[in-house]
Amino acid sequence: MQESWWDYLNQNRYNEHWGSWIDLQSKLKDNYVNSLNANEYTLGASYFKNEHFKYTGALTLVDQFPATGKPYHLEEYRPWQMIQLNTKTSRSKWLQWLRLEERFKQTAISNKASDQYDFSYRLRYYILAQFPLSKRMYKKGTFSLVTSEELYLNFGPSIVYNTFDQNRLFAGFYYYLNDANILQLGYTNLFQKYNAPDKYLKSDVLRVSVFNTIDFRKKPKTRDVNP
Repeated sequence: MQESWWDYLNQNRYNEHWGSWIDLQSKLKDNYVNSLNANEYTLGASYFKNEHFKYTGALTLVDQFPATGKPYHLEEYRPWQMIQLNTKTSRSKWLQWLRLEERFKQTAISNKASDQYDFSYRLRYYILAQFPLSKRMYKKGTFSLVTSEELYLNFGPSIVYNTFDQNRLFAGFYYYLNDANILQLGYTNLFQKYNAPDKYLKSDVLRVSVFNTIDFRKKPKTRDVNP
């Protein structure tokens, strides 16, 4: 499958410890742009323990469009909790997080969306490395090389064949639009196991994202616009 994912991610910072998180995403498929696969909407709150650790709780609503020709779409309600670690060296930045999701997925019966939902847990581990490509690191008009890996594991009574859910390997670039906004361009190789015997999905994904940070603190410190 060939897909493209379009994201807007916003992190607001209100004081030394509290902030909010917004994530809006549209996923297209069929030669990258010919039909809609899903829309995702996320709203959450973040607690910044210090410059390295952040905790986030959020709710994601997924509007999923099934295979071409199906006359319905399905919803998923996904509360989740996450702990995030940010570290850096003289020539790189590193981001890691661990996320637990509670997934309520609407089911289809006789080609119609029903009022029934399957429930399962999903655990996600993510690691990202960023390497600046110029001496003016993380400044307006500069690029960084970015690579990431994300592993998904499913748990719950409805999970039979796909405890391993999927793996996403990403490579691309950050472009610093200014101190508060980053444009990300890149490619994701997605490999996913369905909850059925010997059924897999392999996707080539082109990804375009904008990361936006707004700091409402009266005396903001140096801001890190890493997502």
